[in-house]
Amino acid sequence: MVWNEKRSRERVKKNDFSDFEVNVQDLSRSMDFTNLGRKDVRRAEGVHLYVDVPNFHRAVDDAGNDKQKQRKLVRASSVLRRIQGSLMKDDDVGDIQRQTVRAHGLVFKPYNGKDTPKDGDRAKRAVIHAITQNTYVLDVFNGVFSDVRDFSSAVGLASGASYICNVGKTGKRELISLGTCANLAAKIIGGRDSITITDKMYDVLPDCLQEHFEKHDVVSGVQTYRATGLRWSRNTELADELGVTWDEKKWQQETEKHRDNLPLDQINISEATTLIDVSKLTERNCKRTEAVTFYADLDGFTRYVQEAESDDKVISLIRQFHMIRAEFHSVVGTDYDGLALQHRGDCILGIMHLPSGNGDLDERCQDAVDLAIGLQSSMEHVLNEHLTDRKDIHVAVGMDVGKVIVSRLGKQGERITICFGPEVTEAERLQTISSAKQIRISSEIYDQLDDEDVMEEFTKRGSAYVATNLTFPKLDEKREEKAAEAGSLGANVNEGQIRVTTAATATAARPWHDSKPWRSE
Repeated sequence: MVWNEKRSRERVKKNDFSDFEVNVQDLSRSMDFTNLGRKDVRRAEGVHLYVDVPNFHRAVDDAGNDKQKQRKLVRASSVLRRIQGSLMKDDDVGDIQRQTVRAHGLVFKPYNGKDTPKDGDRAKRAVIHAITQNTYVLDVFNGVFSDVRDFSSAVGLASGASYICNVGKTGKRELISLGTCANLAAKIIGGRDSITITDKMYDVLPDCLQEHFEKHDVVSGVQTYRATGLRWSRNTELADELGVTWDEKKWQQETEKHRDNLPLDQINISEATTLIDVSKLTERNCKRTEAVTFYADLDGFTRYVQEAESDDKVISLIRQFHMIRAEFHSVVGTDYDGLALQHRGDCILGIMHLPSGNGDLDERCQDAVDLAIGLQSSMEHVLNEHLTDRKDIHVAVGMDVGKVIVSRLGKQGERITICFGPEVTEAERLQTISSAKQIRISSEIYDQLDDEDVMEEFTKRGSAYVATNLTFPKLDEKREEKAAEAGSLGANVNEGQIRVTTAATATAARPWHDSKPWRSE
């Protein structure tokens, strides 16, 4: 199948979520956001925390196509995920989502009193936890996993209000957070052994922590501060002053236990020749495949969330988010044989890996670009009609092609889907530097395209190619204009049906809507 405007309109009309009940409440002592229902939304004041491994893509490069090295990387990622979760649990940090080796948490305690904000207490606890995470990776984890490249560790922190909701299907937990602070925390992550915070956090930290931070870059209009080299093993006096006890031996033993419970010979990495069934994946059953990886991000949505002044507006936005998400999933999985693997806030990570094999690379790349055009077409020509006065919500897509590994890590019922490979990291970077309505593809994808009309829409920028405002209806108009200019466009009416012909369609004697399946019938 391919994208079709009429089918897209019917889907969105059927699934506009206008009657979808949404329950918005402030996160409080009596609530647990880790078990939210699909209709529950929690407004949370707190510090969003991203713990990342900035050099993970280099570890992936090291593994290459060597299955034994890939097994070692899967095992290391699995153990890191488990210990990150344990560290969060010990420090009472909310565990929102794991993105391969990037962990997203929320420090939401202590709760605000009636007239007493607790911003300073939360900021202090968040920085303490950031030091713990960096100390673990650099002082413990790397020693245990000497068979893979030493992992870097870096943390980004930003405070403010956000909304926590569950966009997963029944039985699948996929928490996401919507709000500027969550996005900002991910954006300000620095290099090895660093902790980066916003000025809002810096201003309320105790002096003993402030003195370790220096003014850094301005990101998205926000002044940031960065500390480098803060670890409990190096800063014992700071640990004593803050009342922190770091038990390195305990965490080394925990890490070794998880490592030994996952022997390399029990990790199976097989080639995916048919559409991957994500539900059957585990850390012992992984799939490897040549794929186009894509990131599709809603540009402008976060701003509306942040500016929402009432529960009614939040409810409206959540309904629209579900509507957009449902249509994007339909474009990916129904219109094309793609896989939507994970949500990261208002961004979707997915792959197109069919048809499989190196011999079908050109067809896979063309289908993936068509998928991206389909997402843009649904957004601009269908979904925007249902967004009432919110007309500044668009999508930006980044894509790259290469070998990826897909798996699910964690225990039954708590597994998260992961996808990693050098091109996964590059696809995310391409999306991040893209603006609304843009599709940015790697040169490797562009070189496989053979549709001249599509290729003409892309302009080379750096090492990638960018198209703006590229949708199927607009592409159709362009083709009709070119045909008219060439004097080869005609039309006639037969039994009440308008038939448009070009030189090509006249020769093939095909109906207009068959030659342009993305248009309304």
